[in-house]
Amino acid sequence: MVEFETLAEHLLDAGAEPFGLLTHQTLPTADLLRDRFGTQLAALFSPEHGYFGEAAAGEKTADERHPDWDIPIYSLYGDTRKPTPQMLEGLGRLVIDMQDLGVRCYTYLGTLKYALEAAAEAGIAVTVADRPIPLGGVVDGPMRSSLEFASFVAPVNVPLCYGMTPGEAATWIVREEGLDLDLTVIQVDAWNHFMRDPWPNFMPPSPSIKSWDSAVMYPASVFTEAFPALDCDRSGPLAFRILGAPWLNATTLAEQLRGPLAVCGIKLRPYRYTPSSGKYAGQRVNGLLMSCDAPAAFYPVTGGMLILAGITALHPEAAMEGFRPDWFDKLYGGPGTREFFEKRAFSEMFADWIEGQESYINTRISIY
Repeated sequence: MVEFETLAEHLLDAGAEPFGLLTHQTLPTADLLRDRFGTQLAALFSPEHGYFGEAAAGEKTADERHPDWDIPIYSLYGDTRKPTPQMLEGLGRLVIDMQDLGVRCYTYLGTLKYALEAAAEAGIAVTVADRPIPLGGVVDGPMRSSLEFASFVAPVNVPLCYGMTPGEAATWIVREEGLDLDLTVIQVDAWNHFMRDPWPNFMPPSPSIKSWDSAVMYPASVFTEAFPALDCDRSGPLAFRILGAPWLNATTLAEQLRGPLAVCGIKLRPYRYTPSSGKYAGQRVNGLLMSCDAPAAFYPVTGGMLILAGITALHPEAAMEGFRPDWFDKLYGGPGTREFFEKRAFSEMFADWIEGQESYINTRISIY
């Protein structure tokens, strides 16, 4: 983990000037910096879900003032997603500390990119307090197909699982986007990309990433956002760890997919549960509970697509009810994955993914 004293010494060396902090309450950084630097911490910035982490996915949040410190908390998931010049006025530095997952469609990557761009335009320095990511160095899934498909869930051209920490991603973005920015990364202590076991006191970075298991299975099940006929227990204790529906033949699917998923490091077992929200709220449904069985050889995006292929082959009409192709394309960074899926051309799909990943790995920043 980042040593707070290292961050504090860096800020002291940078000089006594007001600074802002982009973060969320899950992390203790704001309290530690306030205790150490007092009113030099002059503004807070919050990503999706808000500083206090209470907003639902996709729910806009508004600017507010910190109830104890009487400083602004600027929402970067409301009327604007990029810090404005007015928000940055009077600040000499922006500190960024967000617990990310290393998944392109998790919106903290988009918030990071926009914050770096705004700081470069305003001529203020940026310090990223780096953090481990639950997926470590996992690289898996499709690249964004073209700039036409740039969005807040596909802000840069990296695979869906891109295997970089926030500090590495910031360094990559500054280089690839050609930003003129004074960037410092406070590195993680005693961690590397092969360390994929849960660390103590992992705190949920957003309302639906409730646990370490939710975090690592998120890229395997996020496709449910485009398949409303499939539940992922988003509001429940098994969020993103399970796929369920009343019509799902979970026992057959778990048996059929056992072999293919073994090479992805994923294990399935039937599990009945009752969603608290969504289409099947209050109904007991048949579920497939997913777990990471081999962290060293874990390919959650590939595994998720194999599961989706199995579900739609066994239940073609039920699974496709209400399918949202536009949102599927946004999540996967373009229409290519959907087109392969609709043709059932999965070998060609995975070959296309690997080709893109190979070009990306030559550019990837890895400091651990």
